[in-house]
Amino acid sequence: MTRISRISHQRLLALVVLLMTSRVIAVAGADNDNDSAVVSLTSATFEHETQASTGQTTGKWLVKFYAPWCGHCKSLAPVWEDLATVVANTEEEMTDFVIAKVDCTEERDVCNRFEVRGFPTLKLIANHQVYDYKGGRTLEDLKAFLKSGDFGEGNPVPSPPSWVQQKMAENKFLAALNEDFNHIVKYRKNAAAVLVGMGVIWGMLIVAFFQMIFGGGGGSSSRKTSKAKKE
Repeated sequence: MTRISRISHQRLLALVVLLMTSRVIAVAGADNDNDSAVVSLTSATFEHETQASTGQTTGKWLVKFYAPWCGHCKSLAPVWEDLATVVANTEEEMTDFVIAKVDCTEERDVCNRFEVRGFPTLKLIANHQVYDYKGGRTLEDLKAFLKSGDFGEGNPVPSPPSWVQQKMAENKFLAALNEDFNHIVKYRKNAAAVLVGMGVIWGMLIVAFFQMIFGGGGGSSSRKTSKAKKE
């Protein structure tokens, strides 16, 4: 076997080993995700799984809204896994709870629906209400919160997005435009009133313009027809 052939075989062997190693790592990562007791929710599964705005027969959901790049989210991740494992294997006290997470970089419409403004945001969905969790983030703090049954003051569960809102959320430009408009309406009411007023005025001007173009022409034609009949 020539020297060039030996080098080619060595490179081929190294490539095969590299591919096999990558495959093993990928499978191991997938197995870890499947073994997780934390339920990953998406825009497509959120309402079906939680039944947040309907019967809520699937339990009480403690949801972590997070971003993968967030340092505090990364620190909370192992605690969240431990909490999910404890809840899944606990006795009477916490059997009604489900521990879940939503990636807000992928599921913006769900995060907008629940007005998530920072990461991580922890919300409990229970008894047709949404409760913001503001306590400590240790395993013991979270367990005590669930066991206490005292969740503080809740707010009604926001309605799921309509078909139009879902389509807007899927379009990044429209989603950003809608978010900016909602921000103006919520925090700059005077500016919102000006925008609405300008919209009404422009609408009236457009209607008047088309009436002048088409309505005026129709009137002139009618007058000509009437004049011809008289003659």
